[in-house]
Amino acid sequence: MNRRIVIAGASATLLGLAAQPTVAQTSSLATLIAAAKAEGSVVIDGPPNAAAREGLLTGFQREYGIPVSYIDSGSSSSSARIRAERAAGKYVLDVFLSGADAACLTFLPSGWLDRIEPVLAAPDVLDKSKWRDGHLWWEDDAHTILRVLNTVAPGIAVNTKLVGRGETRTWKSLLDPKWQGKIIAKDPLTYGAGSQVDSYLYLTFGPDYVKKLYQDQKPVLSRNGRQAMQWLAEGSYPILLGPDASEMINFKNLGYQIEAVLPNDGPSMLTGGWGLVCLMNKAPHPNAAKLFVNYFAGRAGQEVFANANQSVSLRSDVKYTGVPGYLFPQRGTKYIDTSDWKFVTETHQATQAKVQALLGN
Repeated sequence: MNRRIVIAGASATLLGLAAQPTVAQTSSLATLIAAAKAEGSVVIDGPPNAAAREGLLTGFQREYGIPVSYIDSGSSSSSARIRAERAAGKYVLDVFLSGADAACLTFLPSGWLDRIEPVLAAPDVLDKSKWRDGHLWWEDDAHTILRVLNTVAPGIAVNTKLVGRGETRTWKSLLDPKWQGKIIAKDPLTYGAGSQVDSYLYLTFGPDYVKKLYQDQKPVLSRNGRQAMQWLAEGSYPILLGPDASEMINFKNLGYQIEAVLPNDGPSMLTGGWGLVCLMNKAPHPNAAKLFVNYFAGRAGQEVFANANQSVSLRSDVKYTGVPGYLFPQRGTKYIDTSDWKFVTETHQATQAKVQALLGN
């Protein structure tokens, strides 16, 4: 399949989603819109995803006539950049769309954020019936960080040309000697996106399993999710541990024979992905930032963002295009939520320290 056709089709779909009808306006929202328009622009830092960037920029500007500057440096590099900027007295960023680690472990404890709850004004955002389980999903007790995504994280991806059906249905099957040197994994000695898999495996199967998988099986280590998926898709390696779902689906849509696997010998994982919304304090465009948060948390913004990232929104009224069914959480299924506040700030940090001590030598 022609790659340009696939990307063009995806962009057209997302732009169509961005053109949803405007939401009803209250007087407080109308006042916010006027103030945001007077500021004239807003600066967002979000995922390095062209479809998400294009959809959000087009949708917000069509809705309010306010241009968006979009930085897609990624959560970890964004943290370093913001720290350096603020140390120099520079305040550039308005809104940060983030993974859980950066938001909870760097941005919030560093004192860089304003609370989001007081700035919500859009009726469809405040309507709790539009959110799963009838409430907005706050990451922290102070309601500073709003979470908008909740997606099942596939534990494994395989190249079906190289792996037979059912050969990797369990985590323990990865310890088969025939897979030695043939598994791609994120470096367990690094922190950040992807390291939740290491913690999950340690918590679920214990240190013995982790040592066998990451040392005895001699996996190939990668810190780049797209590169790892390309290696899998092209057949350089048959198995990828902790795949990026969005990259996996993109390559699959291009015709590569890759499949997601949810191992059945442990609970599945949930992730908030890039769906944690942070409102920067000392923002250069404070009203436009507040307005963007309201747009982003609304149905139109969520349809663009969730579909672009192949993720599941915590809003109950979002329509999906091409998001696989296995990414949707199911009632009655046991999950470990790797973006939950307690998991991120307590469980994951403590467990990752144990993983690094175990494998550090």
